[in-house]
Amino acid sequence: MWIEKRSVQGKTRYCFIERYKSSLTGRYRRVSVTYGKKTPQVVKTATRELEEKIQKALAEEGHAVRTITMQELETRFLDDYEKQVRYNTYHNGEIFLDEFVAACGPGTRPSVITTVWLNRYFNKQLYRHDHPLTNGTVRSKKGKIALLFEYAVSYGFLKDNPMDKVKITWKNESARRRDEIENKYLTLDEYHSIINDCIDRNMQYYADAFQLQFLTGMRFGELSGLQVNDIIKEDGKVRLRIDGTMIWKKKPYRHFLSHDTKTFAGLRTITLSPTAANIVEQHAKGKSQSALLFAINQTATTYNQQKPLNVNNANQYLKRAVERQKIDKNVTTHYFRHTHVSVLADMDVPLRVIQKRVGHAKGDITTKIYMHVTKQAQDDFENQIGEIDKL
Repeated sequence: MWIEKRSVQGKTRYCFIERYKSSLTGRYRRVSVTYGKKTPQVVKTATRELEEKIQKALAEEGHAVRTITMQELETRFLDDYEKQVRYNTYHNGEIFLDEFVAACGPGTRPSVITTVWLNRYFNKQLYRHDHPLTNGTVRSKKGKIALLFEYAVSYGFLKDNPMDKVKITWKNESARRRDEIENKYLTLDEYHSIINDCIDRNMQYYADAFQLQFLTGMRFGELSGLQVNDIIKEDGKVRLRIDGTMIWKKKPYRHFLSHDTKTFAGLRTITLSPTAANIVEQHAKGKSQSALLFAINQTATTYNQQKPLNVNNANQYLKRAVERQKIDKNVTTHYFRHTHVSVLADMDVPLRVIQKRVGHAKGDITTKIYMHVTKQAQDDFENQIGEIDKL
């Protein structure tokens, strides 16, 4: 690489230039990047950019140019992917790819991963005896792995994408889907038994958090990211502004409050019932405006002092609670959100109103639960219609 100093509209610019040999013509070609400085950090950045430009150009010519391990490929891909998508999307991809790279072997070269091996990998995910994955989860995992190999092709680490010819033998899940909807939300008795379990074990912050989820349909991350200044009082009503979520990162382990909701539809303001309003007002007492409404150390009054609620810890608590309460469901914090949908459906609240309240861009599970509950109500009515003859 060499550097040429230039003047552009009266300003000094440094052009970093490198040559590479085309695999098609055998001739040398040039790539360049321009910066306003020539510091060691800029030189390092420019060198990396030039290398990537060369790799991309050679990859487009169909020539794999560099050996890399699966672990290195994942790291490079995730570095770019994190800049392109919301954190939750990135985090899910990171989980899937960590598991995939572990299965391949971190030191394995991408070029030895074949379509046959991938077919076997995905089918094992679907049909293994211990915790088989659903079609939906495997489709999501397949999508992330395909992106990883597309990246490898684009940057010259692979000549062809082995994912292009993958064929998965999908499971028949019609029976599971029917059962799944019924087991995606709680009965009122189940809900109250979990809240009472929290209270009996002096986990009042969980009792209040789960109850507020039940009363509002919020995601747990949205709830744990609520601040005092998100409470809006006007027209005799109490509302909550939902415009962010609490994020927990693994590498390194830390948390931060993001003002990006899971989806654009997640940005919303919801009206609270009197009980929900009382919960948030009780948790706001004596706290600064930027403080979290919910924290493990409930007496802390400022954000920097607080320990936010962690969804993984909450789910672990629920796992133990449902065992104690003899509830035969794999309950997570999301069940309170789904239960809210089922209750509103039972109240004949229109689907579009429910979707707006819970912040769903698409119908998805909200629509499925709504249709299931309303169909059950219709079936109950049809079973009772004969009673009209006795009047």
